[in-house]
Amino acid sequence: MRQLKSIADVVRWRLCHGCGACASVCPEANVQLVDVYEEGVRPMVLDPLKCQSCVRCLDVCPAYEVDHSGLQARPGILPELVSFFGPVIEVWEGHAKDPEIRFQGSSGGVLTALALYCLERRSVHGVLHVGSDPVDPLRNRTGLSRTRQELMAKSGSRYAPASVCDSLGLIESAPGPCVFIGQPTEVSGLRKAQRQRPELDKRVGVALSFFCAGSPPTKATVELLKKLGIDPAQVGQVRYRGNGWPGMFAVTLRGQTSPCAEMTYFDSWAFIQAFRPYSVRLNPDDTGEDADISCGDPWYREVKPEEPGSSLVMVRTELGREIVRGAMEAGYLELTPAEPQKVTASQKNLINKRCAIWGRRLAFRVFGLPVTRLRGFPLFRLWLRLSLEENLKSTLGTARRILQRRYREPLDLKKCSLNVTFAQGSGGSSPVGHGQS
Repeated sequence: MRQLKSIADVVRWRLCHGCGACASVCPEANVQLVDVYEEGVRPMVLDPLKCQSCVRCLDVCPAYEVDHSGLQARPGILPELVSFFGPVIEVWEGHAKDPEIRFQGSSGGVLTALALYCLERRSVHGVLHVGSDPVDPLRNRTGLSRTRQELMAKSGSRYAPASVCDSLGLIESAPGPCVFIGQPTEVSGLRKAQRQRPELDKRVGVALSFFCAGSPPTKATVELLKKLGIDPAQVGQVRYRGNGWPGMFAVTLRGQTSPCAEMTYFDSWAFIQAFRPYSVRLNPDDTGEDADISCGDPWYREVKPEEPGSSLVMVRTELGREIVRGAMEAGYLELTPAEPQKVTASQKNLINKRCAIWGRRLAFRVFGLPVTRLRGFPLFRLWLRLSLEENLKSTLGTARRILQRRYREPLDLKKCSLNVTFAQGSGGSSPVGHGQS
């Protein structure tokens, strides 16, 4: 069985999620993030000799190890949800009260409203999250928003590579606490980095996440543009969702103000999700179990035409409860209590995926390939809930992919198309995507 002994091994065996935490914690600024065209954001070690015995980057890597056993013991969690969604103490459904925020958000603008509430009423210094890169609209850039205008500019989903943890230094050097908004693996990377860096831990005011099945690589957006007959070099803006619920995939050319092409969210996502790296199919946390608050679409019911956006809001910690209720009382959110069954009915695909992960990991082990160390996930018990046919599919189907896609051969970044070089170290923002409601 091959072992993961370095962050380079995590990339080499295609387990990396591209969160960027490794670049932020490297004391030698020796980890550089690059956009691998067919994979996503990946770290490169510039000089392996500098590393010596240091493994700080590996210690914060959520693709190396994730331990949620402590989360399962959290008091007051809902037993109906814990096996599939981790610790949840309250479920709400609703939207931002501000009509502009609700319209621009992917699903009701709840995360943007919560971030604005924290900025205006809880005296946080800023909000670390991603938005479209103004230089290259097919990619994203991590930034620290400090005003409503900056928050709104980054609202809506970004189904392209993202690495919010690449800029943890902006939180660590801030004069006050900050809000962190990231996809589930990024929040896991944040929490691991907090345990390693006391100053960072002091300045993380709250961590917000959203339901996310993994970011497609840059290639996905480029291929979708080509399908629509659009030259990627002429694109001035790409919006994946928002401006209604669930919103349209919309492309605006440089120098134009109106979209030249649109596609429904469901059609566009069906196309680009097929490009996602296989690492996302091995990740059991798609709902932000390490966050204080997580949000996702209420797909338990049919979305009516022209219907305004709405979100399911899962409160995971007492801090999350305090912030959600404070935002409601202050008029930032309009929420009503929701039955836990609405969450399970809304996320059947994520549940089915979680049930299949043990079988997929088994196939990797049979081929001698490394997998992420996982604790606190009842994966074997969930796998046994599947039918015999589904069990065989999860294992044999993965074995077929391993052979067809040559996963037994390590990924060599030197042979990949590296389109963008990202900032290294923990100091500044860098071009990097995913969703924000």
